[in-house]
Amino acid sequence: QGFFDSVLAGASDTVVSTSCRFRLLSGDGRTYWLESKSRAVDFDGDGNPLRIIGHVTDITERKPAEEQLNKLNRALLAINNCNQALLRANNQKELLEDICRIVVEVGGYRMAWVGYAEDDPGKSVKPVAVAGVENGFLETANMSWGDVDRGRGATGIAIRTGRHCAIRNIRTDPRCEPWREEAVKRSYASALCLPLKNEHRVFGSLTIYSSIPDAFDSEETELLSSLSDNMAYGITMLQNRTAQELTLIELRQSEERYRSLFENRHTVMLIVEPESGSIVDANPAAVGFYGWNRDRIMSMNINEINTLTDREIKDEMRRAHQLHCNCFYFRHRIADGSIRDVEVVSGPIFIQGKSLLYSIVNDVTEKKRAQEQLVENNRRMHYILSEANAGLWEMGMESGETVWSEEVWRLFGIRAHSCEPSYENWLKTIVPEERDLIRRTAEDALEKGAEFNATWRTRDADGSMRWLMSRGTPFKDSDGQVLRYVGIIIDITDRKIEEEEKLRLETQLRKAQRLETIGTLAGGIAHDFNNILTPILGYAEIGLLSPAGKTGNQNYFNEIMLAADRAKNLISQILAFSKAQETTFTVINVQSVIDEALRLLRPSIPSTVTIKQEIDRTCGNILADPSQIHQIIVNLCTNAFQALDRETGSISIKLEEVAADTKLLQSISGPHAERYVRLTISDTGCGIDDPVMERIFEPFFTTKSINQGTGLGLSVVHGIIAAHNGTITVSSHPGHGATFSVYLPVIDKKADHTETEPRPVQGNASILFVDDEQASTRMMSVMLTRLGFRIETRNSPVEALELFRQKPLNFDLVITDLTMPEMNGLDLAAQLHRIRTDLPIILMTGYGKDLDNNKVINSHGIRQFLKKPVKMSLLSSTINEVISNTLPQT
Repeated sequence: QGFFDSVLAGASDTVVSTSCRFRLLSGDGRTYWLESKSRAVDFDGDGNPLRIIGHVTDITERKPAEEQLNKLNRALLAINNCNQALLRANNQKELLEDICRIVVEVGGYRMAWVGYAEDDPGKSVKPVAVAGVENGFLETANMSWGDVDRGRGATGIAIRTGRHCAIRNIRTDPRCEPWREEAVKRSYASALCLPLKNEHRVFGSLTIYSSIPDAFDSEETELLSSLSDNMAYGITMLQNRTAQELTLIELRQSEERYRSLFENRHTVMLIVEPESGSIVDANPAAVGFYGWNRDRIMSMNINEINTLTDREIKDEMRRAHQLHCNCFYFRHRIADGSIRDVEVVSGPIFIQGKSLLYSIVNDVTEKKRAQEQLVENNRRMHYILSEANAGLWEMGMESGETVWSEEVWRLFGIRAHSCEPSYENWLKTIVPEERDLIRRTAEDALEKGAEFNATWRTRDADGSMRWLMSRGTPFKDSDGQVLRYVGIIIDITDRKIEEEEKLRLETQLRKAQRLETIGTLAGGIAHDFNNILTPILGYAEIGLLSPAGKTGNQNYFNEIMLAADRAKNLISQILAFSKAQETTFTVINVQSVIDEALRLLRPSIPSTVTIKQEIDRTCGNILADPSQIHQIIVNLCTNAFQALDRETGSISIKLEEVAADTKLLQSISGPHAERYVRLTISDTGCGIDDPVMERIFEPFFTTKSINQGTGLGLSVVHGIIAAHNGTITVSSHPGHGATFSVYLPVIDKKADHTETEPRPVQGNASILFVDDEQASTRMMSVMLTRLGFRIETRNSPVEALELFRQKPLNFDLVITDLTMPEMNGLDLAAQLHRIRTDLPIILMTGYGKDLDNNKVINSHGIRQFLKKPVKMSLLSSTINEVISNTLPQT
């Protein structure tokens, strides 16, 4: 499909509307049929059209069937017009010229001529009338109707035999040898010759040439044969008329010509009394068309057939009588109740001295349906294009003009025809940053004659951005030269948004998968690491609690304790981001956590760095794990310090309470709250560029040197905040520092009071300690002995079970590791419980992600659950609590 809009300059005699069809040879050798329709839309002050708009439609697929139908319609129409000429004819010459002209102009043939058979020695055929593209062909043809070379063509055969003769292909038929070269020059491809004969002999012929091979099929030949019969009769009547009998012969001739035409079985004819509208006569073709028998039709009035009102019918009959011949388009009823669209040619005729109206009826229902279907298809195409946010375009290579359908203007974000149907103006609709690329793509396609494919962005009048995609196909001539490009433009904005969303989700999925993999690895590391830390922290705590006079190494032990605590915190960070660690939520006051974190941080940050505080002490409390909130503050402040240049600059910490807005709530995947505390930590450091900004929350991603960070800090912060139903935002520009804002939901409850860690307490009980790590059993033996407990240790759960079977009453308590070879801690507890049901058991582990504490406690005698590494104070208090709760009440 294509559209055009042309400006006319003073074309005063230009038609208001027009329609035409033409063929187009494509680059691949195929022939396409196109239909063009146009109408004038703008006029000057004198009523002259200034601008014509229209559209071009590809009708190739329906062309064969339509051509056959049109060809028969043209033949029928030519016969109808020739019949009218016969009815009106007053002299032979005008009749023959009219018939030749009608055959060419109405029938659509290349050339038609009438020749009379001469009785000269050469039996020549004398041309008496011709129409169409002849260009001197008959002057050199020298046709004969004798049995000679020049008498063996279609004309000679038809006159000699009295039967029609068809030449299917003039280029190949040997009978056309004498005239082939001249015929081909005039684009004659096939021919049909029809004999003209009276009661006595064949006196001539009507020869018709077509520019299409095999143009005359049996149905068309039969129709044209009826024309030649009527034509021969009319010629005979005109030849026999004498001046003395002019009036009588004219009347009889009119009636006889009428009767001859009337009996034609291909043309529907009615005779109507103009005053009353009564149907006087109907020919056999009318009986077949309307479906009633002849008697029934002759008893009817024309208003029983015509769907117009009585007044409208009378007006049309009066016009037909006054104008002698008029063409109408009516809707006629037929016997089965259906309505047919008909073309009616009507005029006056005298029969037996009475003035009547003849009506030649041509059924155009299928033609009208085809036209309506074409209009409907065109409407549907525009609807589909509109619904699909698409449009069509076409560019002629010779003129360089680009034609856009009206849908394209909407895609470009401008009103139709508000600027010039050009290539440069199209480029201006593309966003500047993509314009040169699309220009090069288009010019490369034009230069190579290749298909054009491009995707670009355009901006609407309201500033919104949309994505457009276009594909253009080149159409070439037989020499391979591109004649024009035809293409489509589609709005793919929604598709682009979906693709971007899909890419975002895929990126999130990949990150989640990496986190899951790292989390699995972290769990294994945490278990082994905590087992290693257990003796380190235990021995350091023992040394630290020893009297100074005995060891003199308290400072050393204190450093070991600090190092072990940092390692313990590192494991906590690994488990936090991998969600492999339980979180204990309590109501806390963020202000107090900030104060505590800054007390610990300030000694490690040089005095040249200024720490600015803007803390709103009236902020509400939050439900959180205090150690994890402490972790957030420490990690963000540490990052801020490390971003400073040469240990100078400032760090700002701000705390305030804010109301939730739509943008904030959209960034939080968990439950929403009405108010949030906003913790903002800013620095005056080097800032963060865009590539780094995209990855800062990925685990183990870091821009710091090896001795400055693990790459876990921000990923842990992100995981903690998400677990607390909050969110974190980052804003930064390289060279202008960075700002991290943490949002956590406010809860209307008072903060819980934290108690200081108690000192280890002495005890008096007999304990069996089981752990596959020998370093752990040795350390526990020393620690528990120092605390006053009696202890036996085993590194094998099987050996420990055997020892307990031998002396089940020797132990007040069993402490066992969870993960051990041969038998895990839960299975060992179950075996011990079968031997002695009142035995209390404490379960310890370096990693208990998949352990449900609620189910473990109080099953198989397990009273408490401790995580490695454990401090002496917690261990001693837990042991004493379990034992005291086990003793019978007095």
